[in-house]
Amino acid sequence: MAMVTEMRIPGGDRPPAVRFNYRGMHRYLITLLPHAAAPVAERETVLATLDVLRDACRAHDFEVYAYCFLPDRLVLLVRGRAETSDMKQFLASFRAASSAAHVQRKGKRLWSKKYRERVLRKTEVTRAIAEEIFRLPVMAGLAASPTSYPFQGSFVLAGVPPAPKRKIPPRPFAGKRARPERRH
Repeated sequence: MAMVTEMRIPGGDRPPAVRFNYRGMHRYLITLLPHAAAPVAERETVLATLDVLRDACRAHDFEVYAYCFLPDRLVLLVRGRAETSDMKQFLASFRAASSAAHVQRKGKRLWSKKYRERVLRKTEVTRAIAEEIFRLPVMAGLAASPTSYPFQGSFVLAGVPPAPKRKIPPRPFAGKRARPERRH
């Protein structure tokens, strides 16, 4: 007679974890990479891509807090404006339309199939992340200050790219602190 054995997996009683569906009023940090080293930060490409980005934002109910076209990538900070905003659809639409426009002008695709995205935590400050994005050209050696780089901006935030941060002067006394004398 055959014996039936039952194997139990620890935690198997729990329902499967719900996967993130990329819908709603979430903020995303997205990095798009060019296809076959296509230069992204050319004036003609940037202007055409910005028009497509504005159209995609209107169609999918998104807003762009920051964008930065670097020679080797496009960095976006976006947020869904409604519970029905779908980041995957927004990004697919934007990439397809901007690539199609680029194919018409240059004869080759603009974006690679892969991209990087990160959902921002509620504790992360949007303006601080936007300012980090605006400092990317300075860190890459493309501009002396964030305000001097022409291929970045925001559809939402006012006064960006931000003015360069002031340098804080060093403290007058940089050595060890003297301990106060104890008096008995």
